Amino acid sequence: MRFITAHYQETLNPRVHQWILTLLVPLGAMLTYNTQDIVSDALLQELLDLDDDMELSKTDLYGLLRQEYRKHSQQSTHLPDVLKRNMAQLATLVNLNTVETSILEFAVALAMDARLEDATDLLGDLNTAKLFYSLAKLLNHPEPEIRQALSRDGALIRTGILNLSNLSDGFLTYKLQVLSSSFADTLYCGAVSPHTLLRNEIKRSAPAQLKLKDYPSLSEHLDIVLPYLEHSLQQRSTGVNILLHGQPGTGKTELARLLAQLNHCQLYEVASENSDGDSISSKQRLDAYRAAQHFFANDDSLLVFDEVEDIFSEGSDPLFSRTSALASKNKAWVNMLLEHNSIPTIWISNSIHRMDPAFVRRFDFVIEVPLPSQAQRVKLLKRYSKGLLDKQTLQGLASQEQLSPAVIERAAHVITSIAEKLDNPAQSMQLLIDSTLKSQGYAISTAQSAPAHTPYYNPDFIRADIDLASLTQGLIHHPDARLCLYGPPGTGKTAYGHWLAQQLNKPLILKRASDLLGKYVGQSERNIAQAFQQATEQGAVLMIDEVDSFLRDRRGARQSWEVSMVNEMLTQMESFSGIFIASTNLMDGLDQAALRRFDLKAQFGFLTTQQAWQLFCRYCKQLGVSARKKALPQQLAALEYLTPGDFAAVARMARFHPLTSAEAFIQALSNEVSHKEQAKKRRIGF
Repeated sequence: MRFITAHYQETLNPRVHQWILTLLVPLGAMLTYNTQDIVSDALLQELLDLDDDMELSKTDLYGLLRQEYRKHSQQSTHLPDVLKRNMAQLATLVNLNTVETSILEFAVALAMDARLEDATDLLGDLNTAKLFYSLAKLLNHPEPEIRQALSRDGALIRTGILNLSNLSDGFLTYKLQVLSSSFADTLYCGAVSPHTLLRNEIKRSAPAQLKLKDYPSLSEHLDIVLPYLEHSLQQRSTGVNILLHGQPGTGKTELARLLAQLNHCQLYEVASENSDGDSISSKQRLDAYRAAQHFFANDDSLLVFDEVEDIFSEGSDPLFSRTSALASKNKAWVNMLLEHNSIPTIWISNSIHRMDPAFVRRFDFVIEVPLPSQAQRVKLLKRYSKGLLDKQTLQGLASQEQLSPAVIERAAHVITSIAEKLDNPAQSMQLLIDSTLKSQGYAISTAQSAPAHTPYYNPDFIRADIDLASLTQGLIHHPDARLCLYGPPGTGKTAYGHWLAQQLNKPLILKRASDLLGKYVGQSERNIAQAFQQATEQGAVLMIDEVDSFLRDRRGARQSWEVSMVNEMLTQMESFSGIFIASTNLMDGLDQAALRRFDLKAQFGFLTTQQAWQLFCRYCKQLGVSARKKALPQQLAALEYLTPGDFAAVARMARFHPLTSAEAFIQALSNEVSHKEQAKKRRIGF
């Protein structure tokens, strides 16, 4: 065989040289070398100090390798001084014994030296038994001690600084992996400290930007959590875990930072991407978390682990094989992880419904961080916008129920940084926030389009089969009721909900079918429960429009989810302590059990002739047309099926298509009425 020129850049370390020869000779890796006439292999040239273009037979080559092995096998060699020094410090930090230290030294060298990796690849695929045998030969330790050092209870695996893949066969570099490349790099040529070893995986958290007053709905929870964390830190308690969950951007991470700040300790975050901006796998994040439990055990610190759905997932959708098996098949191991962690940990999830309930119940606290109330949104907008928002824009933005602290902070950061260059900073901030909410799939409402009551709203303009003014007074004194408002569209049901909330000096949470109906099984039920919970937390009047979508008669149900959705609505209605208003245009199809649960059912109908005339006169004044002609009352009275909604619709049209006379106003109302089902039936004789 003839060799051609090829070289590695760095000089081969004596200990690595010895390991490579052990791989090639006693472990038989040399037998897998290419037996062609020309061998292009820098590794062999460096090991044997061969000249370029040297020709050797296969037998001669094997003989030289055996001779080289005998020459070096008994020599005393060592790894680079920096690695030896760092390994000694790490061994003290996490209590590694001699065998464990030897294995980790080899694994680090394997990660850092391409020649050693090339040599191990020549062994081919290894099962776990062959791995133990190979390491025993390489490191000169008894195989039982190697097995013990790589057991689940051993310090290497327990701390997460080394991973042993025993689920499938593979190259040695696959079977035996250190925590990360940055971890190996620091040990091989850097200065060891807990922070440098985990510099890519564990980050010091930024200071908290929010305060306790920004979480008013969680005050009762925090009154317990704060002293519990203080006690746990003082006593060095193990197994302290808090789960925060809720929609993205609600301030969960900020709350974790605040809890650490109030307890005067350092918060470390398990990173989701490294310094190069590349994502870190869930497996690697979990290993870093386990390592941090040992590295920072003697510090006054907290850990926060965000996006934990993949770790505690109930299903088997593996982002990586080991952790998915961990969650779905090896629950005992995960439970141990939660019961024996040395540093209090705050786990954060955007979707608790993906988590296995068996894991959820292991947390000391499970706290949902909700979206802020409208009052809180106003405060956050004022704080972050630094006076750039006018009152109208402020109120319009605050009316967005899905507006989260994170969206407010990001938009405000952009606008305040360039405010001097903008003609209208308030309008620009509105644009940014609206764009973000739209991209998240939320409908955008503005002060002009919000379904608030019109300036002319008055119970006198609502035709109902009960006295609405008297009902309102009763609810002021006894604000605990379930009302069902039914009748044709536009008769003022939703407007009454807004007006009632104003009279009670309470916020109104208005939900429509599109807000609550989900496309996945169980999602609608969760949305319904969240709506009632939100109303409870904010002390708000809850109004659900188009409630017939949720309370259809179960006797006609074809799917199981139709029944479960009705059951969820009924359960929430029963347990809700506040004012709940359901409105519907379709009373006949409601579930009978639901009808019995309403304290009052009020029918809203079309305007009387007198109500229609009084409302007509008010709108004429607004539109600047005269209503003094004698024929007008009679012309208006000829219109049937008028509702307050018809007047509001014509008034909106007049903004861009002005009405020049009262007669034109009546004609526009007639056009509105002509599209109604009742008018169509009358025309064809029903």
